[in-house]
Amino acid sequence: ALVGADHVALGSDFDGAVETAFDSSELAALTQALMDEGLPEPAIAQVMGGNMMRYLAETLPEG
Repeated sequence: ALVGADHVALGSDFDGAVETAFDSSELAALTQALMDEGLPEPAIAQVMGGNMMRYLAETLPEG
């Protein structure tokens, strides 16, 4: 593996970077696919939002 779950996050590049409208209806299917591939639940939680929350907490100013 090149990187692990600590370094992957589901992106939010839907501010004009792509022309397809954002549709969160398939996030459950993505989560299931990660489970089917054997990714542990803590790693799935990291990828599906935990890493982004950690990144924002570490980089945004307090207040």
